[in-house]
Amino acid sequence: MDEKFTQVEQKAIASVLYNLAKADFRTRNAERECIDACMKELEFDTTGFVPIPRNELPKQAYNTLKQMSIEKKRIFSLMMTQVSRSDTHFGPRERRFVKEILEMCEVPFVHK
Repeated sequence: MDEKFTQVEQKAIASVLYNLAKADFRTRNAERECIDACMKELEFDTTGFVPIPRNELPKQAYNTLKQMSIEKKRIFSLMMTQVSRSDTHFGPRERRFVKEILEMCEVPFVHK
C-alpha cells in the first residue's frame, strides 16, 4: 500500500469495517480474518480499539472518509468489498450499508 492513512482515517475505516461485518447480525471467522488482514494493511493497532457505533458514524467518521484522497478511498472501497464478500453472503443489510458509505462519503465502488 503506497498511501499512509492517518490515525483518524484508520479509526474511521476500522469502525466502518467492523460495523459492516456486523450489519447482518452475524460475524463469521472469514469476516474476522478479512478484517484482521485489512487492519494489518492499514497498520492499525486494534489493541483497546472500540469501533464507533453505527448510529454515530455519520457524525464521527463520514467527514473524515469524505476528505480522504481518491487513492485512499479506492483502497477503503476494496476493503469494504473484501469484507462484505468474505463470508460468501452479501445480504441486503450489508448492501444498504455499503451503498450509504459510497454515497455519503463520495467513495468510488471498487470490486477488484
